[in-house]
Amino acid sequence: MHDVGMNMSQLAMSVKQIDDTIALARSWSHDLYHATEAFDMQRTEEKLAGAMRALDEARAALSGYEDAIEADHNAVGTVKLV
Repeated sequence: MHDVGMNMSQLAMSVKQIDDTIALARSWSHDLYHATEAFDMQRTEEKLAGAMRALDEARAALSGYEDAIEADHNAVGTVKLV
């Protein structure tokens, strides 16, 4: 438990869950993209390709979150017992 009441392990697990959810959505989008490709659904393919790019960007934005959490954890002052 962090000094300010934030459990860093829970925070890291929650961010990982977000990352995993984005990865799953990316995988589903990719599968649907290929399904629409097989049926020559170009407009839908374009929409799914755009969604996949956005999901890739979202995952990239989360890249290194473990280090960021650790750095923020270490940057917050501590309480000294007297």
